[in-house]
Amino acid sequence: MTDDLMKSSGSGDAGNSTHADEQRLYPKVRFRGFDEPWKNKKFLTFSSKITKNSTSDDIDFPRIEFENIVSGEGKLAQNRSKLNHIKSGIKFDKGDILFGKLRPYLKNWWLAEFPGVAVGDFWVIRAKDNRYFLYYLIQAPLFEKVSNYTTGTKMPRSDWNYVSNTFFKLPKIDEQEKIGRILDKVDSLLSLQQRKLELISALEKGLGQIIKQQNNKYGITFSLNNFLEIPPQIQARIKNKNQLLTVKLNLQGIARGVQRDTLSLGSTKYFIRHTGELIFGKQNIFNGSIALITKEFDGLATSNDVPSLKISNINPQFLFYLLKNPDFWKHTELIATGTGSKRVHIHDLLKLHIKIIPDAKYQAKIVSLSRNFEKIVLNQQIIVKECEKTKQFLLQNLFI
Repeated sequence: MTDDLMKSSGSGDAGNSTHADEQRLYPKVRFRGFDEPWKNKKFLTFSSKITKNSTSDDIDFPRIEFENIVSGEGKLAQNRSKLNHIKSGIKFDKGDILFGKLRPYLKNWWLAEFPGVAVGDFWVIRAKDNRYFLYYLIQAPLFEKVSNYTTGTKMPRSDWNYVSNTFFKLPKIDEQEKIGRILDKVDSLLSLQQRKLELISALEKGLGQIIKQQNNKYGITFSLNNFLEIPPQIQARIKNKNQLLTVKLNLQGIARGVQRDTLSLGSTKYFIRHTGELIFGKQNIFNGSIALITKEFDGLATSNDVPSLKISNINPQFLFYLLKNPDFWKHTELIATGTGSKRVHIHDLLKLHIKIIPDAKYQAKIVSLSRNFEKIVLNQQIIVKECEKTKQFLLQNLFI
């Protein structure tokens, strides 16, 4: 279907005009075979807001609340079987659109796959023509802008009177159908790839649990100072921010190593770090702020808030995989000091104990498996991002 997409030439009598108002009647990208200008229509002329409240007869209908919808993704966070509870709300049918009017920037919208009851600050919107076109219209830039003209300060809500009387540009029904269909296919592909990423990530975490179980079963307890030592501190002369290094703080990012960051040069002293050294954030290690420096980052610098440790007597990558386990972070939180911003001191860290299997071949196998998983996860993340970019491109260019 994407082969039928083309850059809009604005063909037709109006399209050949140089007047800006006439040119605005054509999307930037459209399907082949369509050249008529779009028409201005008020939102309320092609949609309606459902206001019928649920009754006692609707007790078996699933209830949808804000927390049940994945923000910005238009899918449910729970299975339908877990949505059965007794709360009143607006009754909706399959094909209706639930739009979260409270804090609309959160993007709580969902195209109903079954009938149910919308609980809370939802608009239940029903399309008069093509529901898929309408569903993606509310995700397009103009509706997002209009819906964010809100009333209220602490609890801002979209203004239905304003939105319903706003003019939107619409094509004929057959073009609406094509637009809705292609975006639905892209959404389905995106959901599939996101699910695949979730499963791969779960397998990666499962590998970490296997390492932990094997260590608990066969491992010997060692103090970390058997494998880690403080290397000589060589002060770096920082000429630009690209020489600086910081640790990724999110759980998903730590497995990918380290990243450059735009830190402030200031008067802070920075020290050179080398390949194979383990670095960690004193303030954040119990949140997973730990990384192993790879070749591409050799010679970069960190401050004393991100100290380094030299690894010996063990496979460096294997030790890194052990230490990035959430159970290890819990131990570091116990030894953190301070009241507001807690820190872990390097000498206290070296006193911690871990269980390892002192078998070099086993360590190498685990490292190989973990690296393969990292590559697969990273590749899948790229696929998901490309799908997201495709959807955003279509939303920005198929609509006016």
